[in-house]
Amino acid sequence: MRTRLLREASPRELRPLLDEEAALWDAELSWDFGEVRAAVFGGIERGTLAGRVVTDGARAAAYSYYMVDASRVIVGSIFAGRDYRGRRLEEELVDAVVADARAERGSGRVECQTLFCTAPSADAQFDRAGFAGRARHYMRRDLAEPLPPAEAPLPPGVALRLIRRDDLPAAAEIVFRSHVGSVDAALNLTYSTPATCRAFVDTLVVRSGCGRFDPEASRLAEGPWGPIGVLIASRLARANGHVCQVSVAPEAQGRGLGAALVNTALKAFREQGLASATLSVTVDNGRAHRLYELLGFRVQRAFGAHAWARPPARIELSA
Repeated sequence: MRTRLLREASPRELRPLLDEEAALWDAELSWDFGEVRAAVFGGIERGTLAGRVVTDGARAAAYSYYMVDASRVIVGSIFAGRDYRGRRLEEELVDAVVADARAERGSGRVECQTLFCTAPSADAQFDRAGFAGRARHYMRRDLAEPLPPAEAPLPPGVALRLIRRDDLPAAAEIVFRSHVGSVDAALNLTYSTPATCRAFVDTLVVRSGCGRFDPEASRLAEGPWGPIGVLIASRLARANGHVCQVSVAPEAQGRGLGAALVNTALKAFREQGLASATLSVTVDNGRAHRLYELLGFRVQRAFGAHAWARPPARIELSA
């Protein structure tokens, strides 16, 4: 067994492992990994994708990659083939990839969410490497089960409508304001500023950054003084709808808007003939977690969100 830079690997070596990974996430998460697989394969083919691969002779046994942007390094898959799980290859990859990521020029921050990791024990490896972290749940709801009963009436003057392209700045502002001071904003720079939230919303809607944007299930909540809530939905697979983001402005929280937005998305998914709906949530966000359980979502996979900042910067998490 040998660990090498991913840039030194050939597409031929990685193709079977990437195919196996795509099949696993489709089966376990109802997530069509085809576009991600194609992007990873293209980066390997061009020799531009950073990361590590463990090979067993001519066979790729495990791999992990990361992406570098102006403000952080994001670690992606940490994946071992079926025949190589349980040998601590994922933990070894975490150590190697974290060291590489910290050595990247200008890398003051490293983040990873381990949804696409084949070893739950790898989360502890991030803790040992000095990362701050919190548990998250990937939740699924079978749309063949009865949908929740009709929700309570919306507050006076509040209505839900389809999202338009010119709503995106307002949607991003709601996402930002709803995350100020949250654990999610501390662990994920996506939520840390109005500009990063705007880029995130644009990625979801315009560039299909988390599955194909679903305009029929996405909604904006408007009150007498403007937008106060948003839900952005996508198709993760042919028969699975995903709630990418649901946010309610702080002044409108506690009035049933979150439940109304998710209920509306579930009905839209069902009307489109989808079989399931999924979402992810930080376990510490107890109010949201309880809401999703009441709406019929059940935990399908536990994973972690991890972040590290180069000293003297620190990741500050609330107790």
